[in-house]
Amino acid sequence: MPDTPEQPIVNQVARLARIHLDEQQLKSSGEKLEQILSFVSQLEQVDLPEDVIPFFGAIESVNAIRDDQLQTSVPREKILDNAPESDGEFYLVPPVFKQTDS
Repeated sequence: MPDTPEQPIVNQVARLARIHLDEQQLKSSGEKLEQILSFVSQLEQVDLPEDVIPFFGAIESVNAIRDDQLQTSVPREKILDNAPESDGEFYLVPPVFKQTDS
């Protein structure tokens, strides 16, 4: 199979995705990638008027990020009152992992 310019990219993506592609799948993926890049090239050639605003989605979304504010926390004793078991400082839970002697 002759290598297309996209073939090394397909090989690298498959390796990074940790998937095995046989020769036919590599060839098919390379052809699809070539079609995608050709389409993107066509889109780059479109001449848009200066007043066209980019469209990113159907709804206007704004990050709802607020400044960090220092607030008092719930007292530890009140939180530990809800614990089935505690040592007065932490929740006590059964071990999750077995301990092995090394």
